[in-house]
Amino acid sequence: MNLQNSFIYVHLWSLNSRQIILNAHRGFRHLFTPIQKQRTNTIFAGLTLLASADIIGLGSMVPVLMLALDHSFLEKSSKLRFVYQQFHFGSEGIFLKTLICFILLFFIIKGILSFLLQQYIRKTAADIAQDLSKRSYDWVFQNRAYDRLNNDGPGFNEVVFFSPYYFVSGTYIPYLTLVSELLIVMMLTTFFTWYNPIIFFLIFGLIGGGFFLVNQVAKSRITSLGKASAQFRDQAMREINYGNGGFTDIISHGAEVHFREKMLQHFRGFSQAGIRAINLQTLPFRINEIIALIGMVLLVIYAYFYSSDNIGEVRALAALFAIAVFRLLPAANRVLQSLLHLKLSAYTLEQLTPMVTQPGSKKNKVNSFKQSVSLKNVSFAYSDKPTIIHYLDLQIKKGECIGIRGASGTGKTTLVKLLMGFYTPLEGTITVDEQIISNEMSTVELFSYLGQDPYIINGTVADNVVFGSHQSKIIIDKIKQALDLAAFTLPENEGDLLDTPVGDHGSKLSEGQKHRLALARAIYHDSEIFILDEPTSALDDETEAQLLNNLLYLKNLGKTMLIIAHREKVFDICDVVYTLEEKRLTPYMK
Repeated sequence: MNLQNSFIYVHLWSLNSRQIILNAHRGFRHLFTPIQKQRTNTIFAGLTLLASADIIGLGSMVPVLMLALDHSFLEKSSKLRFVYQQFHFGSEGIFLKTLICFILLFFIIKGILSFLLQQYIRKTAADIAQDLSKRSYDWVFQNRAYDRLNNDGPGFNEVVFFSPYYFVSGTYIPYLTLVSELLIVMMLTTFFTWYNPIIFFLIFGLIGGGFFLVNQVAKSRITSLGKASAQFRDQAMREINYGNGGFTDIISHGAEVHFREKMLQHFRGFSQAGIRAINLQTLPFRINEIIALIGMVLLVIYAYFYSSDNIGEVRALAALFAIAVFRLLPAANRVLQSLLHLKLSAYTLEQLTPMVTQPGSKKNKVNSFKQSVSLKNVSFAYSDKPTIIHYLDLQIKKGECIGIRGASGTGKTTLVKLLMGFYTPLEGTITVDEQIISNEMSTVELFSYLGQDPYIINGTVADNVVFGSHQSKIIIDKIKQALDLAAFTLPENEGDLLDTPVGDHGSKLSEGQKHRLALARAIYHDSEIFILDEPTSALDDETEAQLLNNLLYLKNLGKTMLIIAHREKVFDICDVVYTLEEKRLTPYMK
């Protein structure tokens, strides 16, 4: 985690509950589409309706409990007596049974509506998570931000996969729960205040004190646990990625224990912080158990010493307190747990908001060129690092084959990414047919790129050649021609070459076969300019010669190529060869 993100976490964890709730509410306004806002408002309306139904249901239980406990209550209650007389009940027993059946039916209907609303909430939450993931994914690619996120930010996987899920599960759903339970608390508060102020001060004095106590105890712990959990997870994921990327090297050097212990060190911290956070969520329940016990003790003391033998009043207070324990204490638990979730997941708002509120600009695509692509006085440096390219000039004419050589680390791959628009020059210009390419323009469509470490997907040979092209646009003959020109073969293959699976990351292929399959992909997509980064580095002499003949064939067809290589034989097909050294290109004489 970089220093900037650390400051963000410290800032977020220092916020109080009110600020956390307000930040979540503002985040919804920024992150949600109009349809998502509308669906969320519908959910709030449904929660309000169910909260009202909860109060009505719980309120209806009071006279039933009183009627069951005090056989003279029907005479004391003018409202119950009015209902009894209007419907001509034959006896008090029948009246009580009817009330119980009515309340039972009411709660069944409320339960069905609650279940349907929860289904709607889950679907809405899943749709929001998927939409945020999609928009984050688009933002990364539109802004060419993959390297920047992995090097200086939370990482591509974090913002595209984990943050949308943790935002929904840790912010959106807890916020809905918080609103729902606060509505219950407010309505019950109003009801108890109106019905009997004594029970109000008894219950809410206890619950309010417990709420304050839990919040004070949890606040400092949540701060440290949330920050530690995020840091440990990032570090553990990096170690896992190192292990996956260097699997063969780790085994061959007997370094499994070393890398395992490094990963487990961070994983242990991550899991311990997460488990402590889970344990912390049980704290409200335990404290509220004690609150309920204290309330019962106070009620018994009041009944014994101060009720003046008014058994009806004591029974009423007992009934109200039982209802409060039945509904208010769970509500208080869920409010506190929701606040803990909001604090733990507050960082997701910081990660997602820039990607959703500042979407990548729609760039004007430069799909073709007629004369040349040029770099003029281009300089570039990575953040906080020395200049890697300084006042560099390069011209690639249409139909020309350019070779670039140079030692490792001199900036050859950086030069390619500048050409393709992944990086913006600090100084100088990139032009296509003398037109300066601005930040609102995209040149990446001009290029087919074959890198040093080809990306092979887990699919068939044909899947890797067409590489995401729409099914209706796939041309079988064109795939076969591309494979032939790339000299791609599988000598031991007995089935249809195009349908042959290549394994995860090309596990069933040799390194040379991976390079040739990626070259076939570049040929198939037939962009204006081929950029080949070490195209023959993993090939034997015979296959290299065959591939160079095919590249020469493509050159004679008028294909423009830029070839980066160390092996001198590759440059035999080039028109011009440059050496990249001391941050500039100089002509190379073979």
